[in-house]
Amino acid sequence: MSSNILHEYLEPNDVNLLERVLERAGYYGTASQVGVGDTRSAAQFLLNLFQAGIDTEDDLVAALDARGSAEEGGATPKQIRLEAVNRWADEGGRNSLDDNLE
Repeated sequence: MSSNILHEYLEPNDVNLLERVLERAGYYGTASQVGVGDTRSAAQFLLNLFQAGIDTEDDLVAALDARGSAEEGGATPKQIRLEAVNRWADEGGRNSLDDNLE
């Protein structure tokens, strides 16, 4: 085995780490609404980084956030959700139907 390959084989803890990173970015988990192809692409991107030696959760999340998603204008699913929530808050966070309920 070559010493140049930092992570030739994945351990269970490595897989858990990659799953947490995908979940933090919105590509994985029960709240994810991303297609399988997008998740697979993000997972492959992370796996390549991990095997190249980038192996901290925060660094992997930052790399995935910087990469974004080509289908959504460069943003990850989590970034898209946050943008929608921020836009909703900027618009007052309520709609006219809420006013009629009071």
